[in-house]
Amino acid sequence: MRGHHHAYTQAYELVEPMESRDPAEKVLDAEVAGGKLVTILMNLEKRCSLSPSVYDAAIVMPQIARSAGHPKSLVHLAIRSYVFLVVNLALQGFLLYMICTEEHVMDRYAGQMHLCDFGANVQDCPDGPNCVGPGGTNYVTPGRMYGYDVWSTRRFVRQALTGLFPDKEQEIMDRVDPGEYGVENNYVRWVCVFIFTMSVMHDLRGSIDMIRILWRLPSSSDSWIEYSVPSWASKEEVKERTGKSDIDFVSFQMAGMPLPWKIVSWVVVIIPKLLIWRSTAISGVNFLMETSGIDDVIVNVTALSFILNLDETIFDLFAHKAVHHIIENLEPMVMNNTSDGEDDTPEECAAALRRDRSRTFFDPNFLPYRLIATVFLAAFLVFNYYLTHCQRNNEGGLVSKAMGLPKTVVYPFLSFMFPWLAPAPMGELYWSFKPQET
Repeated sequence: MRGHHHAYTQAYELVEPMESRDPAEKVLDAEVAGGKLVTILMNLEKRCSLSPSVYDAAIVMPQIARSAGHPKSLVHLAIRSYVFLVVNLALQGFLLYMICTEEHVMDRYAGQMHLCDFGANVQDCPDGPNCVGPGGTNYVTPGRMYGYDVWSTRRFVRQALTGLFPDKEQEIMDRVDPGEYGVENNYVRWVCVFIFTMSVMHDLRGSIDMIRILWRLPSSSDSWIEYSVPSWASKEEVKERTGKSDIDFVSFQMAGMPLPWKIVSWVVVIIPKLLIWRSTAISGVNFLMETSGIDDVIVNVTALSFILNLDETIFDLFAHKAVHHIIENLEPMVMNNTSDGEDDTPEECAAALRRDRSRTFFDPNFLPYRLIATVFLAAFLVFNYYLTHCQRNNEGGLVSKAMGLPKTVVYPFLSFMFPWLAPAPMGELYWSFKPQET
């Protein structure tokens, strides 16, 4: 502790008190600080880094083991990284497959149709564009709108009564009103879709960083680890002054990757990750758009985000602490050769600040590109839902397409992975939109 105190005292004595400095120097210091901000911090966006997840560990750990000469401990950690990757793909794939099975098989056996925009404009009924429900009657008032479970139960009760008392069928039809199935609030669906798309976009950004890193890495056997002690003092003195240990002198950086390892990373990590991402994005938005209740859709968006974050949960829980240390201390990759501002002189920093002040307010670099991309992705996913599940009615509203029973209780795996190439076969129709008089 005495050595640390001595070092801190020396550092403090080297700093001139602000009150004794010339005002012009204070202005120059502020400009240098501003110049550092606009050159160093703003350039952080130009760096690609890997995050603590099973996908990233499966890319990094084999290269760390290779760089160290394949010691058994690191080879073991690399193998474990692939085991956790397989476990994650199995869990994420299974959950997404079950969501698709629910939509394409079980819901159809239950007689459910797609929600689309049934009841979305109930406040404009009886003359609005989405005022006729799947039962063919007008909502008239919000009091006739229910979730599917309640609506199907009320319809069953009326059918049971007419079966028990066929002589009073007309009276039962007039007095027992099952209501209609519809969405409680269309805006909350869109908001939850946008929130879910933010999670999807975060995951996509990680995949893009992986792809950029693999593309930028040379196909060579360069080392990813290095042991380096600062040259300004002996190792013991550096340890005493900074409180570091030997492991802190080991640095991890993304260097070359042999071509076979690049191919393995693409086949085993990136392509499965992108397939899981696509399935999560499409199935998740479809699932949210098929949820009619306000509280249900809010709960569902949280559950879907959990599926996306499962890779990080598995890594955090099962990965060795050594792997955590390596991933957390892996240096990011700079994606261009521009100056990062670290070695700029005070005059260069002040000049960088003046150049930044002269930029126009409408500079394209100021646009929030990730926000714009998230909005467009959410709009595309919602558009894809309407395109594949809904059709226009005569009033301009969006209603469900005709529904047919599945031909098998097992949802085809090819339809799950590639629905546009191998759509699930549909049997006889059990529902189609047929407006009736109220």
